[in-house]
Amino acid sequence: MIIKGYSDGPFGQIHWRMLEPEQTPTQPDLYCLHPAPFSGLAYRSIMPFLARDRRVIAPDFPGHGGSDSFKPEPSIGEYARAMMAVVEDLSLEAPVDVTGFHTGNLVAVEMALENVGHIRKMALVDVPAFDPETRAKFLPTAGKPLNITPDLSCLEKAWDMGMTKRLESQGPDRSFEMFVEQLRHGTGMNAAFHAAFSYDVEDRLPAVTCPSLILASQSGLLEATRRAAGLVPTARLVERLDIKRAVLDEAAEQTAAEIVRFLDEADR
Repeated sequence: MIIKGYSDGPFGQIHWRMLEPEQTPTQPDLYCLHPAPFSGLAYRSIMPFLARDRRVIAPDFPGHGGSDSFKPEPSIGEYARAMMAVVEDLSLEAPVDVTGFHTGNLVAVEMALENVGHIRKMALVDVPAFDPETRAKFLPTAGKPLNITPDLSCLEKAWDMGMTKRLESQGPDRSFEMFVEQLRHGTGMNAAFHAAFSYDVEDRLPAVTCPSLILASQSGLLEATRRAAGLVPTARLVERLDIKRAVLDEAAEQTAAEIVRFLDEADR
């Protein structure tokens, strides 16, 4: 059973979900870092496949899900500090692993860079390692605050992202759940996009030193993910082009198998 709780962070309380294995854990805790504009709820379907020998924790970034509200233009570094507060609360000083999806990958990288030795391994899935020109192009529109109006048209983009594009692979209930989760952020719905498109991947990714899996699915981020693998010196690129949608839901078992295989390998 997934339990929920809160940890105190540098920017207020951080909400998290945790799933423990049936037996005593034998592997380090695994922290799951969610994509924009959602929350740790994005990992609910995949958590059981990840938690067979380890505790799995999916926190919500500040301003997302059940966490306290946050400023409109946060940074990846601030999200990483908040996530490390959860790590220090739940895992104390023990080494932990992290996995991310989309924006969550950048937070994972920053956690690893600022906490060498505490983050043991990273498993990054579909990484938005866009070039500077692409980031500059999308930042003004993707990262701007949501303009809430009396007209429902202001929710069309959220409906398309959370509902329309997910119906076939996730069904109406899960799709609607993810649509609603975006709306909890109010005007801050796009804040994590601002953080992601402001992040200097060319400067930060080459500094990674911990063992890293970069897992690419057949998605719109395929080329950006391949680019990330070229930037991270410790990266092992695995391409699963048979996974074409719903990486954390419909393809949860396949995605988890690749992550667990990497995390469970003996250090070389």
